[in-house]
Amino acid sequence: MADFGGEMRFTFNSTPLVLRAAISYNPTRFEFEGMANQDNSVSRTVKPTAYNFEVTFEDGADIDWDAVMLGGPYNVTVVEDTTGALHMWTQASFTGRPSVNRESGEVSGIAGIARSYRKTNT
Repeated sequence: MADFGGEMRFTFNSTPLVLRAAISYNPTRFEFEGMANQDNSVSRTVKPTAYNFEVTFEDGADIDWDAVMLGGPYNVTVVEDTTGALHMWTQASFTGRPSVNRESGEVSGIAGIARSYRKTNT
């Protein structure tokens, strides 16, 4: 049986941000699309993409979102304390447009792309 979820820590260049929701990511650097040909044979195309992730953070009073979004490249790390998994994205940049919900304190609309990705167990 595998374990998922639990406590997670997010850092970029050793700067912590509080995750509000779990992180989701694409662990491959390719996108594959299937198609059928006119003779009913099948093919697929392969398109290079960046490793990417989507996150929701908790807003903090001292976070300069302009600086975070404009900065980089970063080394991004997510540590899953409960499950022992360690995710590392190198040469990463944030994408999207941060949206802050002041009722809940959530910052959404942020994703990231990276040159490389590696997952290990701590």
